[in-house]
Amino acid sequence: MVAQMDNTNRALCWAYRYPRAGAKKVKLCDIVKKKLVTCTDGRVPSESSISEAARSYLAEKQTRGRKKGWRKTTKKEDRKILSTMHKLRPPGHYVDSRMIKRRLPKKLRRKVSRATVVRRLSEKGFNPTVKVNRNDAGPTIRRKRLVVAKRFLIKTAEQWTNELQAVGDWSEFTWYPKILQPRFQQLRARWTYMKRSEVHKPAFVRPKRWFKRSDYKKTRKQKIFGFTTSNGKSLCFPVPKPWTTELWAEDIKTKVVPFLRSAFPGRTSFTILLDGEQLLHGPAAKAAMAAGGIHIFSGWPGYSPDMNPQENVWSWAEDELRRLETEDDPFDLWVKKALKACRSYPSSEKLIASMANRMRLIHDGEGAATKY
Repeated sequence: MVAQMDNTNRALCWAYRYPRAGAKKVKLCDIVKKKLVTCTDGRVPSESSISEAARSYLAEKQTRGRKKGWRKTTKKEDRKILSTMHKLRPPGHYVDSRMIKRRLPKKLRRKVSRATVVRRLSEKGFNPTVKVNRNDAGPTIRRKRLVVAKRFLIKTAEQWTNELQAVGDWSEFTWYPKILQPRFQQLRARWTYMKRSEVHKPAFVRPKRWFKRSDYKKTRKQKIFGFTTSNGKSLCFPVPKPWTTELWAEDIKTKVVPFLRSAFPGRTSFTILLDGEQLLHGPAAKAAMAAGGIHIFSGWPGYSPDMNPQENVWSWAEDELRRLETEDDPFDLWVKKALKACRSYPSSEKLIASMANRMRLIHDGEGAATKY
């Protein structure tokens, strides 16, 4: 009877008789009654034939491919992977499997995949874990966000792209001198590989205040304003400190309006989305926008950065900037690298189209913040 079963049914016999961890073992009588396996001629095999088929398939499976207990790496190589992770990850610092694999010795790097690196770390208890962090926005903000989400829930990605020409926002980037770089690299990581026992250790928790006030005086900040259009064009420029409504109005005339006209040739009016900062909506700014044919997308809730797609650029640019910068960068060179990071965002044409999905996520989450 076993010889009259094809490999598919023999494999089913093995799967029912030797289930994976956590799965329920199927009784022989149930396999026969429910006709879960059949012979090539359509007959239902007996219970003894099913047991024999499962054992024979298992024996054949073990003779094929890798031997039982086979490992791609030796114990010495496992220790090398672990030591490389510890070297790249002082307590609290960010590290991922790409970084670890890249720093392995050449011979070992060619031998293992990233999946193998992840498995070896997991065997030692090190898994990607998000750090303890952040607060909830509160019920009032959630209600306002939910109202907006319900209002625009029916809009499709194509409709958003056609009706909204650009999204804009500004963000502040911080330059840290060489003396503060080690602690900054430790604290900026949102997640890293860690054991469960490490989750609440001070080095792995993101504090509300990263530095003492005297240390913060050693840093310098640069605000960058960015615009992204529905067809994927982007504009980024540094803004002075202090930045006023009058200066923003001048930027609208000399930078924003020419940029929108070049991005949408032949168009004379533009609808844009801006956050609710008062500076961006002052009288001088409103006059400059009206003169340039710019209309503000109205009814947007405050304290909702995840609802403005331009925020995606800032979160990506922050990581890219930290990859580009070096400890010895002077501030002027660092600003150029910050602008380069902002301008090199790879998915500009998808930002405004993502508004449809944002509204759905906010609606489904009853106004809660999304991962965007």
